[in-house]
Amino acid sequence: MEPDRHSIAAEAFDALAAEREPHLQPAVFVEPPQYAAYAGMRSFVVFGDSGSGKTALRLALTRQAARENAPPTHLVVQWQPEPVEGVRGSPAVRIVVRQVLEACAATLLTTFARHPRPFHNALPTAQMAAHWFIQTFAGQDQRHVLAVIEEEIASAEGRSLSRRLITDPAPPVLHTEVAEQRIIALLTTTLQRMGMRGVWVMVDGFEPWLRSAAPALSDLLLAILSTLELFDLNGFAIKMFAPRSLEPIITGSWGAIKGRVDLYTLAWTPDQLTLITQRHIAAKIGRPQVTFGDLCAADRELRAWLQRYGGSTPRGWLKLIRPLVDTFLASGASQPLSRNDWRTVQRTNPPRLSIDLATDRVFIGDAEVSGLQPRPYRLLRYLYENRARRVPRSELYYRAYQGLGEEPRTHDDRGWEDPADWNNVLDNALLRLRKIVEPDPRHPVYILTDRGWGVKLENAL
Repeated sequence: MEPDRHSIAAEAFDALAAEREPHLQPAVFVEPPQYAAYAGMRSFVVFGDSGSGKTALRLALTRQAARENAPPTHLVVQWQPEPVEGVRGSPAVRIVVRQVLEACAATLLTTFARHPRPFHNALPTAQMAAHWFIQTFAGQDQRHVLAVIEEEIASAEGRSLSRRLITDPAPPVLHTEVAEQRIIALLTTTLQRMGMRGVWVMVDGFEPWLRSAAPALSDLLLAILSTLELFDLNGFAIKMFAPRSLEPIITGSWGAIKGRVDLYTLAWTPDQLTLITQRHIAAKIGRPQVTFGDLCAADRELRAWLQRYGGSTPRGWLKLIRPLVDTFLASGASQPLSRNDWRTVQRTNPPRLSIDLATDRVFIGDAEVSGLQPRPYRLLRYLYENRARRVPRSELYYRAYQGLGEEPRTHDDRGWEDPADWNNVLDNALLRLRKIVEPDPRHPVYILTDRGWGVKLENAL
């Protein structure tokens, strides 16, 4: 059943996470460069920053290969590696391949429940191989998968087939101790005899593992991607959607070096980011299509604002424009917001400033700030580390600008200077800093000076 407009609108600008936007994604997805290569039978890794659209790409490929009301062109298996503590190298690969086979069996059972015709129309030997594979590798999950099928699958034919595949004894086809490559080859050949092109194993969602078990995950990925036999199988492809932090590890794997695994970086042009953003706006307000000019009279200023602070990811642009969309809807969405409206939104919802203190990288919104010299950066970092309070000017000068460990209090303290000698120095340093970080240095929104009190950093994460 097609989702209604309200379901789509409710997801636009809400979570800004593709996995939580099942109704919205088909309406807003924009094909990235090299999409045709992603949809082939080559194994690949796509690298991207958080919010770059890796999961949206995975979901689009899944929709293409496994359409709701048509037999799938591929068996699309969603799988997340589960590192085993203390197990590395070939033993770890064997465990992981077993995990993949179990995921394939559960997915195949669900696929037959939704689309029983390919199974029923297949030759008996293909049916026998599929039956054996499901019973052998569905493992402990088979009863759970069957229960889900009973609850979610409307077709009596599909439910009956899935019960039979689980409960009826399957004749032996291969010994379970044979090489994994032979088992995968049997699976892909069976699927091809049933009209499918092969298996796509989709691997996404690395972030939780990176936070809790990064070394084990790195070892596991390196072992998998160095097992060349997995990438020489006809009709079998592993498609990974990985954060940029894993790039050095994956690039050094033997599979990447030998060219068995293609490596891509997910990147968007400003025109593509504009199209993605406009499609989200259209979905939110219930129109077939929308331009920035339909939203706001200052459309050129808005586009420049997005390019300056939205970064290079769809999520960055969508986060930045969300307050303007909310204001547009609150106004009745009947005509574009005026330039004054735009400036009010811009002033009251500035993109947040943040600093990665480990790497000294400064961000406003999702865009990295460049051009900061050491002393202006020290001022900004000190204000950032003390952003919960107003920093006295003398403390800012001595501790941040001069880099002293302690602020001198009297003429006799080491490093003390007459305020008349350093006030202008600090003012000029703050002015140079504002010219780099402020949208309008004449009306600052980040580095605010309270005459007589000090300096405070606002709108910082």
